[in-house]
Amino acid sequence: MAKFDGSGAGASAALPPHPPGTFPTTTEGFLPWSKKISEASNGRLRISVEAGMRLGGKPNELLSQVESKYVDIAWILAAYSPGKFPRLEVFELPFIASSRASVTSQALFEYYETYARDELSNVHVLNVWCHPSGVILNQKEPILRPSDAAGRVMRVPSDVIGELFRNIGATPRIATVTQVLTLLKQREIAGTVLPYEVIPTLKLTSEISHITEFAGHRGLYTAVFLLVMNKDVYASLDEDLRRVLDAHSGAVIAAEWGRFFDEFEEIGRDDFTAAGGVVTFVKNEDYEEWVQASQPAIESWVAKVGRAGIDGAKLISSAKQLVAKYAMMARP
Repeated sequence: MAKFDGSGAGASAALPPHPPGTFPTTTEGFLPWSKKISEASNGRLRISVEAGMRLGGKPNELLSQVESKYVDIAWILAAYSPGKFPRLEVFELPFIASSRASVTSQALFEYYETYARDELSNVHVLNVWCHPSGVILNQKEPILRPSDAAGRVMRVPSDVIGELFRNIGATPRIATVTQVLTLLKQREIAGTVLPYEVIPTLKLTSEISHITEFAGHRGLYTAVFLLVMNKDVYASLDEDLRRVLDAHSGAVIAAEWGRFFDEFEEIGRDDFTAAGGVVTFVKNEDYEEWVQASQPAIESWVAKVGRAGIDGAKLISSAKQLVAKYAMMARP
């Protein structure tokens, strides 16, 4: 495993348990990003991207791997470490995120800088962003209303979305994306919530016939992604190399990677419909019914973080205002 030294050298970057080299995040995100950094530094900064947890450990250990210098850089899904990032969790609550990752990622990065820097004070943050609003994938029939999910086992990405589905009568099951196809084939789950972009890579069209997409101004949920680096490794770099990294991180990259995810989403949607899949849009009264059904889960989260001295209601209001701000800026 390569490491940075003071004059620049190599870095190991660990990614979560996705199929190595196949996810668009790797092929269109991390690999081009690492190449740009190498070119901008005249080859003095080289990042080896290792997908699929090939460097060892578990997804919820990636932050500690960075802190201990086991790896130099890691892409972390915040939801894999429940309770670790309570302020950032607000963006994983139902109906906070815009349907577009480019909008929500910009709002999320500004929110991180304003309200959540302390949660990542032990590492150097390169990027904070998210995927477009997730949709509901189901095997046999569409889930239009909350009551349609009752009695089903649904794979969920986080505790907060799991609580929403539990409250409407479903049985939530937390699992990584790479487990989804097997769980569907074995009929251990009836469906899942995911963004469209994973459908082609995971080959889900063989098991999923219906997708429920939310047509309101806010989507069902998103996932918070973190790209972090060991602080000592960053500090050990020459100043000009730190400037190279700084130029390829932060708010600009959050917006850029959000746009990438929006493009991946269109590819996934096209793949699904081309295979004969049916997309059902939740709107009007049905949309409002989902919003109301999500309130108990949101109230539970506010109470939970409140016990830790965090004003959850204030953070929700701030997150919504930031999403609205960037949605307005994105209008043609």
